[in-house]
Amino acid sequence: MAIPSSGSISINDIATEFGGDVPHSLSEYYAGGGRVPSGTSGSPQGAVPTSGQIAIGRFYGTQNRPNITLTISSPAQNYDVWSNASANPSYSAGTSDIIVNVNPGVNVGTTSTGSYAMSVPASFNPGDTVTINNSGTIIGMGGNGGYGSCKNDTPSPTGGGGGGNAVNIARPTTINNTGTLAGGGGGGGGGGTSINSDTPAGGGGGGGGGAGFNGGTGAGRNPVWHPVFVNWNGGTGTPGSVTSGGAGGAGGPAPNSNPGGPGGNGGGQGASGSGGSPGVGGANGFARYYGAGGGGGGKYLNGNPYVTWSSTGTRLGGVS
Repeated sequence: MAIPSSGSISINDIATEFGGDVPHSLSEYYAGGGRVPSGTSGSPQGAVPTSGQIAIGRFYGTQNRPNITLTISSPAQNYDVWSNASANPSYSAGTSDIIVNVNPGVNVGTTSTGSYAMSVPASFNPGDTVTINNSGTIIGMGGNGGYGSCKNDTPSPTGGGGGGNAVNIARPTTINNTGTLAGGGGGGGGGGTSINSDTPAGGGGGGGGGAGFNGGTGAGRNPVWHPVFVNWNGGTGTPGSVTSGGAGGAGGPAPNSNPGGPGGNGGGQGASGSGGSPGVGGANGFARYYGAGGGGGGKYLNGNPYVTWSSTGTRLGGVS
């Protein structure tokens, strides 16, 4: 319970709010000194001093609100702010100020496209505050590339997987973004083949993986490729990285000059993957089978109505 903002207050009021040893002395109550949290501020006097002159009047409107600082200084996955904050012994429901710092150059990602790189759930008490200071990169997982097609388009090429989302916010939160928030890139679609029922031609290349941390997997030929035509497989796409999507695999060669189509490239941060290309066709009665589409890019944020932006930084992908 806060110290009153007006009227008469005493050192006993300060001790009731912040604790202390009898006999009480104002020298116990410098901000950051062990009893009064750093940054404690009242109204209308402003911040409690950390040293030097101090007076009882500086404590009007102050409240014992612990600052819980969570610093992410190395790569992290599936970071849940509530789980980390509530595990801190200083956490006090309803009076805690949670500050999450993502250091420069640090990547925060996720282990699946169905989960988030960072989450602020509704589990916090409404009286708590949450602030995210991001100077690194918080990014969803990249979508996987699609398979290239096979003989007579059976199996057909498959589309690239969608990229995952970066941040989920389910309660009021301030975000100071001087780094990058990005959805995962979509995977590239598988390439098509060109073949009639009698003559082999090149298979479609696999799609590249989308950008993310983790990046999407590059795909190759379909696992149920017809065993007779293994010498004309399409190439395997490359996986995505944190910064870019992977390249699609080349279309398979063929002795009849009808190669398969290359797979599509994976999408960059927050971007859709490219579709796979069709196989070469038209000559000697060959059909032309078209490549599959690329996957959509993920969102940089879900829960935007809960967010107050103090700095927007780089934001890539969708938002809801």
